Amino acid sequence: MNGNEGDHTGGNSIELASYRLSRSGNEMIHSEIRELYNYWERLRAGRPCPYRAEVDPRDMKTDARHLFVLEDLGQGNLRFRLAGTALVDAFGYELRGMSARSVMAGKARESFVALIAETLAEPGVGYARLFAPDGVTVWEVILLPLRGNFGSIDRLIGCLHPVSGRTPEAVTEPGAVPLRFTIDTMSIRPVGEGAGGGPDAGMEADQGDAMPLAGFGEGQASFEGAPAGGLTAIEGGLGEDEPKGNGERPKLRVVKTDE
Repeated sequence: MNGNEGDHTGGNSIELASYRLSRSGNEMIHSEIRELYNYWERLRAGRPCPYRAEVDPRDMKTDARHLFVLEDLGQGNLRFRLAGTALVDAFGYELRGMSARSVMAGKARESFVALIAETLAEPGVGYARLFAPDGVTVWEVILLPLRGNFGSIDRLIGCLHPVSGRTPEAVTEPGAVPLRFTIDTMSIRPVGEGAGGGPDAGMEADQGDAMPLAGFGEGQASFEGAPAGGLTAIEGGLGEDEPKGNGERPKLRVVKTDE
């Protein structure tokens, strides 16, 4: 879908969310964007999309500082689950837990949400070319769907990067314009089922937690198993000499180890 939402043209803003997304993909300019797409394509191996648990930073050549993961919590609630340090520096705040709308300006917010929702629903490859607040600097974003731990396509891995130059750091002086994007073009390309694919292909994949992406993941403590000693059930809630009413068992059971 093509359109212009910024005021830098002097024209009226266009509500892109009211238009059907273009099914013709845009050319991916930045090498980091292309590299993430190529990695995702290899990972999905003909399936509609890979699992989040299959994403392994050791196999990725993309700079993790520009990557992010979005999660669909339902009813249009799309949140950043993870975000790279370059993006945190550019926006000037931690993106984790923030709404996907928070990085866009004005009517572009709902348009961006529409692109994400369509990317998950197809599933497909979502892409947008964005303008920074100066109306000149161009950024690219790619959105690639992932299956969550329970098989639903409810997450996206993406890369957000300026087309040229270094990723700027947020300007913190009073009156500085925060980094918020308007949309130049956006499109989605449906994913075809390749050889050996199919809607349920790869369902046997490990659905456990993936290794976090270097640069923005958080480690999790491993579960060491139950203590060596046995478990003892202790009845509680009533004393031994107190009546138990209509014969009901006590409501409270405390379990402790022998150690």
